[in-house]
Amino acid sequence: MSPLLFYALPALGSYIVLSIFFLRRPRLLHAPCTPAFCPRLVAHRGGSGERLENTMEAVENSVAQGAQLLELDCQLTRDGVVVVSHDKNLSRQSGLNRDVGSLDFEELPLYKEELEVYFSPGHFAHGSDRHMLRLEDLFQRFPQLPMTVEVKADNEELIHKIAGLARRFDRSKITIWASEKSSVMKKCRAANPEMPLSFTICRSVWMVLLFYLGLLPFVCIPEKFFLCFLPTIINRTYFPFSCSGLNRLAAAVTKWAIMRKSLIQHLEGRGVQALGSLCSPWAAPRVGPLPLAPAMVRISKPKTFQAYLDDCHRRYSCAHCRAHLANHDDLISKSFQGSQGRAYLFNSVVNVGCGPAEERVLLTGLHAVADIHCENCKTTLGWKYEQAFESSQKYKEGKYIIELNHMIKDNGWD
Repeated sequence: MSPLLFYALPALGSYIVLSIFFLRRPRLLHAPCTPAFCPRLVAHRGGSGERLENTMEAVENSVAQGAQLLELDCQLTRDGVVVVSHDKNLSRQSGLNRDVGSLDFEELPLYKEELEVYFSPGHFAHGSDRHMLRLEDLFQRFPQLPMTVEVKADNEELIHKIAGLARRFDRSKITIWASEKSSVMKKCRAANPEMPLSFTICRSVWMVLLFYLGLLPFVCIPEKFFLCFLPTIINRTYFPFSCSGLNRLAAAVTKWAIMRKSLIQHLEGRGVQALGSLCSPWAAPRVGPLPLAPAMVRISKPKTFQAYLDDCHRRYSCAHCRAHLANHDDLISKSFQGSQGRAYLFNSVVNVGCGPAEERVLLTGLHAVADIHCENCKTTLGWKYEQAFESSQKYKEGKYIIELNHMIKDNGWD
């Protein structure tokens, strides 16, 4: 063995061991930080899945559904009013090809009668309230509700007005700065350092790189929130390759790189909350880890799934979108076989739709079964036994098969 390897290999081994040790025990190097709030249901664009985005009606509907955090984007009008609007140009929202900044607040047009839900082609939101909303009105209407405010443009006047509103309504600690650009985030932090920060795109890439290099445990992290999208759901927007196969590959690689259980647990141990956007017509679960990240929370549109299961029970959720499916108490048997491997038999399930019944010859004989799918992401999960033709199989009638490949354990399994 060469002298270089003789010294390099032990040094590298020691570095790897130390990195893993502190990655799993972040509080040994960093003082624990208790979050001021821990959202478990977040309304994307104020609740754009059921009502027109960024309207008071949408927000009120989201709050009624139990939303604990609002995700907002802000623009500045010509007369200096901070309005809640995702787009700088009003064409998509109202049909008027003008920028928000070119009009006074009173001149802003009404929203269209229906708006396509972002990331969900073919789904449209409707509502009776079509008026654009001032950020000040939201702060006044919901003084204790946490909100994340994204600043898209490098507009110092907008940044200072948002910072001033947060101070005026005494809500700096529950209003989160968000921006894709590090240059904008630097100005946001200077304008109101009491408001918690979220990772920008550049900082997110840097953080993930440090994680894989083993350096993350030794680096200071000023951010308190890690906002990321679930790549497999939004690939039509962020992976715009002409080949659908390349889109799926890019989404899969990105998901693999970001959605690491050890990474999210490390961030949580340092007081950084990870919010992962589902971006479907419905919102995320009340307690929302991503499949490989039990510390994560999902954010999306307002109303979650048709039903929630109590947090006090161990439960199973859809592996693809985290919709609640069944309580462990309703599990009858683990000894079933599906088309893709092992499957479980449940007495009852939630957030599941049934197709038409048809007769099939299964391993245990002839049955009338109906395929079942997740109501949220439409993934086929298994089937429901509608009728058993043999007396020994009658106990299955009305029961549900869910394949293990399509569900994950959620809440209280540790």
